[in-house]
Amino acid sequence: MPIRVLICNDDGPPNQEESPFIMPFVDHLEQQGWEVTVCIPDSQKSWIGKSMMIKDKIGISYYHRESKEVSHHRRHASDFVLLSGTPATCVNIALHHLFKDQTFDLVLVGPNFGRNTASIYTLASGTIGGALEATTCGKKSIALSFPFYSRDFSPAAIQNACVMAAKVIEQLYTKDAWPLHGLFNINVPVVADVDCPVHITRFHQANYGSLFKPLDQAPPEDGSIEAQVRLDAETTGALFRFAPDIKAMSNPNDALPGSDAWAIQQKCISVTPMVASYAMASLDNDYGVGTLNKL
Repeated sequence: MPIRVLICNDDGPPNQEESPFIMPFVDHLEQQGWEVTVCIPDSQKSWIGKSMMIKDKIGISYYHRESKEVSHHRRHASDFVLLSGTPATCVNIALHHLFKDQTFDLVLVGPNFGRNTASIYTLASGTIGGALEATTCGKKSIALSFPFYSRDFSPAAIQNACVMAAKVIEQLYTKDAWPLHGLFNINVPVVADVDCPVHITRFHQANYGSLFKPLDQAPPEDGSIEAQVRLDAETTGALFRFAPDIKAMSNPNDALPGSDAWAIQQKCISVTPMVASYAMASLDNDYGVGTLNKL
């Protein structure tokens, strides 16, 4: 019996700049006989976690795979559904409204354009946020990311990552040893002609500094988005843009063996079992609040 999957992502519709992996991945799964349904954001939604924009009205459109056009009319059953919402929003609406009469064996969120390793990435990841939403909806879910070591990756490397990812996912599904109230976070390197070893890993704990930089104060072109932002924020005195220092956040000397970041540095596949909840710190420590009961 074919594996029936709902696929979401946080990179949006297929394009070479921000979302180059979803189309080859879907094609490969279908070639393997999987039944694939796709519901994704209509634009880039990275670094958004499990958030939902509760005052937004969610619009729907369709990505036509052959013409690569987007319209408000569905032409084929294989069209990707696009929603003007976050990954978590897409998963929830897909499961409870758009495809409520379908049965899905798995919800796959990804493949993400780049890694989702270490706490600094995973806590903010829209890919993992979508998978967490599926788990809280009672579905088996996997967050999938494709780390790369150069932006000059080949179609053969992408195809190899798709093949390796499908093998790992199928093995996890067949084994059916799912974490209680949990999911898997998988990172598969984009490398060609290599069958990467697979490691069960833990999250690498990391820190970061500023994720933003001040905007260049040079006057923007008339009508640009930046011009409008500046106009709207004239009273603030300062404007900033999202500009994390990725290299500083990925220090190879920090990753301990057995962690997800270490596995990716070794060009291995990382499989991290995780639970859809915030981890509890020890309740046995003296946090000093007992004195409040004596007041």
